[in-house]
Amino acid sequence: MSKQSSREKIMNAAIELFYYNGFNGTSIRAITDQANVNVSLISYYFKNKQGLLEQATVDYYEYYLEMLESLIDEHPISTKDDFLNVIKEIIHYKEKHFQFTCFIQRELTLDNQFIRELFSTYVGKETYYFKTLVEKITERVKANKMEQEAFYLQFKSLINGPFIYGNEWKREYEWDDSRGVFIQSYINLLNQWFSPLLAE
Repeated sequence: MSKQSSREKIMNAAIELFYYNGFNGTSIRAITDQANVNVSLISYYFKNKQGLLEQATVDYYEYYLEMLESLIDEHPISTKDDFLNVIKEIIHYKEKHFQFTCFIQRELTLDNQFIRELFSTYVGKETYYFKTLVEKITERVKANKMEQEAFYLQFKSLINGPFIYGNEWKREYEWDDSRGVFIQSYINLLNQWFSPLLAE
């Protein structure tokens, strides 16, 4: 197993603390204490806490959006399995980056202009891909515009549900040692719900 660099230690510590305490509730000192590195390394690698968050956001979203582009724009979504595979890949990515995903979902609901501006471009692109996917599915059942919009909102809520309401799911299903099992069960449940709509 490779040894983590100081930069990686800082990034991982920041993400964990942002998850537990929020951006505004996390200090530079707390991050460097958690990472067990010198405080000057924040300036060296990221300039400041805002720069650190910006880098974490870029790291999270760049691959995620490339994945969505590949899954939705570059491949036809013509079968039930195509659609269900996209759901699986999205949720697995969000689960792999569970703490940052939960942090993003929570921070976007707060009245924090900086956070909203930081995420707005990326979230806008995610919205585009989600709506594109929904259009490909709802056109099969000849849904009207209002039905498409309702389906999109429900789809987005279901995809993000485990990460918006992570603590509630965790309490209900006691997933400390088995979050992966829970996520797979959740994907299976979505497959059951969507399958009748997507029947050939």
